[in-house]
Amino acid sequence: MRNNQDRLGMGAPTDNIQPGHEPPPTPSVTQFIVPTELVELPSKGLFYDEGHPLHGRETVEIKHMTTKEEDILTNQSFVKNGSAVDKLLQSVLVDPPRVNVKDMLIGDKNALTVACRIFGYGAQYETKFRCPACGVTQQHMFDLAEIEHSNFNDSLGEFDAVIDYDKKMVTLPIPRNDTKLELRILTDDSTNTSRKNKKGNKFSIIKQYEKMIYSVNGNSDRVYVKNYITSMSALDSRYLRAAYSKVIPGVDFSCSFDCESCGHEDNVEVPLTAEFFWPKS
Repeated sequence: MRNNQDRLGMGAPTDNIQPGHEPPPTPSVTQFIVPTELVELPSKGLFYDEGHPLHGRETVEIKHMTTKEEDILTNQSFVKNGSAVDKLLQSVLVDPPRVNVKDMLIGDKNALTVACRIFGYGAQYETKFRCPACGVTQQHMFDLAEIEHSNFNDSLGEFDAVIDYDKKMVTLPIPRNDTKLELRILTDDSTNTSRKNKKGNKFSIIKQYEKMIYSVNGNSDRVYVKNYITSMSALDSRYLRAAYSKVIPGVDFSCSFDCESCGHEDNVEVPLTAEFFWPKS
């Protein structure tokens, strides 16, 4: 049972302590400070509804990866079900604290992923890459510091696209068949080419377009939209993917590449292989 001094928050009597015989200091837990960084969002917070934690925000704060995050990356259950990177990003997010990474736009999440990798393992990323000129596969060291945000505002004119900030959609003309598509700006949880769905089926372009395309020439009937998607030519599909990647806020994954075999030099898209978050050394 504590005495009265304990209950009142008072310490032990000190009037009988002799000079030179002061009691040792009370041990305290050392607080280790993990560095944090501000990461710019490609969307600048313009495409989130009011009430969303990222509405109107141009940056988020993340902490550097620690052994806690490395444990997340090596958790085989997370790796097998494809949730390791999501859980990693959720763990490093500091501010705003209420953000769910699954509700982030694809471009914003990609920016967060690249920043997390650079702060965790550095900007040098070594992986296998096949030269687009000679076809030789080789080990190449990409510099992730070259990755920049795509300037979606500058690309709108190139594709005659228009953004409706209130509806959070993009109107994109398809020139070959004089069609206008109204496109949603998707969150990362809506489309992911590397995961399987709950039934174990691989990624489907048609399924992706069903989520991406809201209306065709103003008609948003889902049967009508699906019929358009399934009859879309490969050329129009390629145009749609190219335009969508530029007219929505995102990350340009282009980095310089010099082929050791044929000397070909080009800017290529960085392949996101296992070494991105699981470097061999």
